[in-house]
Amino acid sequence: MHLALRRAPVWVQDLLVALAVGAVWFGFVGYMYQGDYWRPYVIEPYWWTGAWLVGVLALRRVAPGWAFWVTAMFYPLFQSGVSSNLFHLAPFLVAGFCATRQGAVPPALAAIGAVVSGWSLNLYLRTLLRYPQIYPSGTPSEILSTVALALAAVALGWTVRRVVVTSETLRERNEELTALQGVLAQQAVLAERTRIARELHDVVAHHMSAIVVRAQAADRVAPNQPQAPAEAVMWIAEEGKKALTSMRSVVHVLRRETGEALELAPAPALVDVRAAAARLTASGRVVELDLPDDLGDLRPEVSLAVVRIAQEGLTNVLLHSLAPHLCLEVVATPGYVRVAVSDPGPPLPDNPDLHGGNGLLNMRERALSCGGTLSAGPDQNGGWRVQAVLPREAS
Repeated sequence: MHLALRRAPVWVQDLLVALAVGAVWFGFVGYMYQGDYWRPYVIEPYWWTGAWLVGVLALRRVAPGWAFWVTAMFYPLFQSGVSSNLFHLAPFLVAGFCATRQGAVPPALAAIGAVVSGWSLNLYLRTLLRYPQIYPSGTPSEILSTVALALAAVALGWTVRRVVVTSETLRERNEELTALQGVLAQQAVLAERTRIARELHDVVAHHMSAIVVRAQAADRVAPNQPQAPAEAVMWIAEEGKKALTSMRSVVHVLRRETGEALELAPAPALVDVRAAAARLTASGRVVELDLPDDLGDLRPEVSLAVVRIAQEGLTNVLLHSLAPHLCLEVVATPGYVRVAVSDPGPPLPDNPDLHGGNGLLNMRERALSCGGTLSAGPDQNGGWRVQAVLPREAS
């Protein structure tokens, strides 16, 4: 029954409540009037009070503004002369409360209407005309009490509305924050997956690319150089061990459960750049290095980006160019670190086994994550140049 009532339309709910209150009111007044302890001189205002209260309660959410103004203008005409009895103020107070509670009437306007109506309620026009010997005109204290109660009802309705509106706003914001938290969590998971994939790619790709190129080169020269395959196998085995070691280091760091799990690994250093250049040299390319003795005090993400961008730049030359020599330059200044890989070309013919990677995307993401920039494209001499500029300080 209770659930069915809550599912009913608002006007049905209010009407049922109003009828229940009316039944209690009329039943109580009728019962008391039949007894010997309560004999008012005028009984009609009590009936009007009950009827008006039923109407105000029935319209309290459907048309609270209309209920307030009709009560303020016409109720005093029916109830003048009995305002000293606070029970007769019930419809008047309920109408003022509901009008501001529902936001149907502005508080200032409702206060003015309440003052005027409260004053009119004490003029006793109707009762003075019928029973001048019973009810004299309203005293200042009665007028003041009526007006004060009316203003209190209006103020209470406005206060309750403010509380309800604030609570609803907080609830909506809490729902928005909960939804935003879910979105941020998904973004964080996606960012972490991207970071892990990028780290594994950058750590392993350079080794594996060099292994593939070295194996293909050994296969091509095997008819003329019988010892080349054996030398290539030994070199490939050593590079494979290095790739596995690097990959295990990354996985070990990513699987930690302490705060150290957020640190990037392996620890970058210029020695790793020189090792990458040595692998290209072993595969038959001449690498011209221009590296500083020390990068200085860099943020960990910048230091890592320098090494990974340099390694990826060399790997791209290995995979996409036939250039017999190339240049790798790392310049450290007080404000930034610049990494540049110059490939004079010519480009390697399309090879589906070596193309379609994410090298440039990974380099650009690393540069952006440090607040830097990365450019890649043809240079003035017909070759290809990749350059990253990474600030030392976070922007």
